[in-house]
Amino acid sequence: MKTISDYEPEFTPVALDRVRHDGWTPERQRLFLVALAALGTVDAAAQAVGMSRISAYNLKKRADAESFADEWDRAVGFGRGMMFDYAMERAIHGVTTIKMRLGGVFEVHTGPDTKHIMKVLRLPPPRRNAKVTACAS
Repeated sequence: MKTISDYEPEFTPVALDRVRHDGWTPERQRLFLVALAALGTVDAAAQAVGMSRISAYNLKKRADAESFADEWDRAVGFGRGMMFDYAMERAIHGVTTIKMRLGGVFEVHTGPDTKHIMKVLRLPPPRRNAKVTACAS
């Protein structure tokens, strides 16, 4: 199963006219892509690096951002694949749930996680056409 430590962005950072310490530095671009692969949403990834979702999309739309945009798509595909693997593992191997009833009685149930099975069935499949590099597990 893939983990986020298996993902390392491979891209050419977008060159900006002005370099600002609080702007889209090459390191912030790299961290954004890692966060995107780990968190799965642009909002969460942008917030994680202290930037806005709108500025992230603006950066992606720039004429010289092709490498960044390609890596963005790969990060999303990697994250989806990782979430799919995790959901499938829980669906197949199950989980243990413990419920406490009145009177101090515990009920323990181990088995497939039907909520996760339904989530897996609703998930779009992992992208197979995204750029693939040596990140396979």
